[in-house]
Amino acid sequence: MAEFAKEGNLKPDIDDMRGFIRRLESEGDLVRIKKEVAGGDEIACVMWELEERKGNNGPAVLFENIKGYDIPVVKNLYGSLRRWALILGFPDWRNIQIRRLKEYLLQKVEAEKDWMAPELTQKAPCQEVIIRDNPDFSKFPIFRWHPTDGGPYITLPGVVMKDPEWGQNIGMYRIMIMDGQTAPIVINSTQDSGIYCARARKRGVSKVECAIAIGFDPLLFLASVMKMPVVGRDAEFRFVGGLMKRPLPLAKCLTVDIDVPASSEIVFEGFIDLDDVRDEGPYGEYTGYYGEKMVQPTFHLKCITHRKNPYYISCTSAHVASECLILHYPQPFGWYRRIRTEVVGFRDAYVPLQGRNYIGIVQISKRYPGWGKQAVMSALGSGFAAAIMNWVIVVDEDIDIYNWDQVLFALATRVDPELDIITFPPMAVNALNPSARARVPVSADFPYTNFAYCSKVGIDATKKFSNEPGRQRPTPPLSLPDLKVLEQVKKQWKEYQID
Repeated sequence: MAEFAKEGNLKPDIDDMRGFIRRLESEGDLVRIKKEVAGGDEIACVMWELEERKGNNGPAVLFENIKGYDIPVVKNLYGSLRRWALILGFPDWRNIQIRRLKEYLLQKVEAEKDWMAPELTQKAPCQEVIIRDNPDFSKFPIFRWHPTDGGPYITLPGVVMKDPEWGQNIGMYRIMIMDGQTAPIVINSTQDSGIYCARARKRGVSKVECAIAIGFDPLLFLASVMKMPVVGRDAEFRFVGGLMKRPLPLAKCLTVDIDVPASSEIVFEGFIDLDDVRDEGPYGEYTGYYGEKMVQPTFHLKCITHRKNPYYISCTSAHVASECLILHYPQPFGWYRRIRTEVVGFRDAYVPLQGRNYIGIVQISKRYPGWGKQAVMSALGSGFAAAIMNWVIVVDEDIDIYNWDQVLFALATRVDPELDIITFPPMAVNALNPSARARVPVSADFPYTNFAYCSKVGIDATKKFSNEPGRQRPTPPLSLPDLKVLEQVKKQWKEYQID
C-alpha cells in the first residue's frame, strides 16, 4: 500500500448533495431532463436505455418535471467509479483505476487514528420544513420502478439506527412503501440492520427507533455501503470525518433519539416494529433478477423533515451498468482486509461487478504445491465470501485480476477440472442469491426472511508443480518473446512507422 501514500492528503471539497449536483453539472457530468415524465416506469426505462448506450460512463440525470409532483428526481449520481474518485478529491478523477481507488479507501479504513467524531449542529438544513401532523410517504415521488415490484420503493436511503454500546450505524437497505405511514424494510442478520435489531430483541426491545435519510453527504453515502467493521462508536460518521478532515455535522431528530446528516434533503423519522411482520417484495434487484417476496419487519413513520425545495435521490437496479450495481463496489472491502492476513501468499483480490458480487478472484504468490486450494478454502470461509459468493477463482501473480481476458486464459490453461475444481455442499447464504436452491424457513430466533441454501465452487487456476496431488507434469512455461529485445523494440517503436 506504500505506493498510494502520496494520496494520503487528498482533501474532498464537496460538502453536501447539492454541492455534488452543482459540481457534476459544472463538469458536464449531469444532464437535466425538462420533458414531463409520467412516473417510475418511464424514469426506469430512460435510465435503462442510458445504461445500454453509455454503460458505466453515463451522466447523472436530474428529472425536473415529474407528473403530479413539484419535487425533482435525481438518478445515477453514483453510477460511475470516476464520480467516487471526484467525491474523494482525486485530481485525476476522470481516469481513475479501480485498483487505485480500492487501495486508497482500504488505507483510510485502516487509519482509524485519523477518524474524527461528528458534531451536532443546531441549524440543520434538513429541518427547514417540519411535518408532524399526518406525515405521508406519498407526498414524495417514490415510485414502483419495475413492472412487478411489490410496491413503490425507496432505493437509496441512509437508514440510521442506534445501539447503546456501538452507537449509530448508517446503511442502505431497500424499503417498500405499503401505505402513507408504513413500509416493510429489509432486515438481514448478516447486515448491520439485522445485527442491531437482534441486539435490541436481546435487550427486550420490540420497537427500534430509526431515521431514513435521503440525499445526504456523498462521502457518507460511500461509507454507508462499505460494510464498515464495527470499530468503536459511530464508525461511518467518524470515518467520513477523517476523510473530510473536519467533523461531520449531524442534526438531532425531532421525534426519535437518532442523529442524521444535517445536510440531508429529506428525513423520515419513526421506528421499526420488530413484531409487525409483513410481506415485502418482489423487487427488481442488482442481481439482474427479481428478488422474491420476503417476510420483513415494518417501519412506522412519525415525522418528516426536509429542506426547502428538496431533491428526491434514487437509483435503478438490474442492468449490468446500473447505479445500484456500482454501489456494491465497496461492499467486499472488509473481505479484502481479512484475506490479506488469512490467505497464504496473498497479493490482491477483486470482486468484478459483472459477477454481481457472486464471483471473487484472488491472486497469490504460489511457492509450494497445494497453495491454490488452501487459498480457495481460506477465501470462501471469510466474511463477505461466506455470506455472498458462489465462486472463488485463485490465480498467480502473472495474471491481471482486473482483466477478464487474462483470468479466462488462466481458467482455460491451468485448470484440470477433476483435480482443480472444488465443490462445497449447500450452506446458508444471502437470501437474494438467485442461484440458491431454496430459502431457509423463517425461525423463531430470527422471524424474517434471512438466508437461502447454495453450494459453492473454488477453482485453483494457478500454475501447477509436477508434485501436485494427482499430477505427473507441471504447467508448461509461458511462450513469450525475448524480453530484452522486446524492451528495445518498445523504445524504438516510432522508427518502425507502424502507427
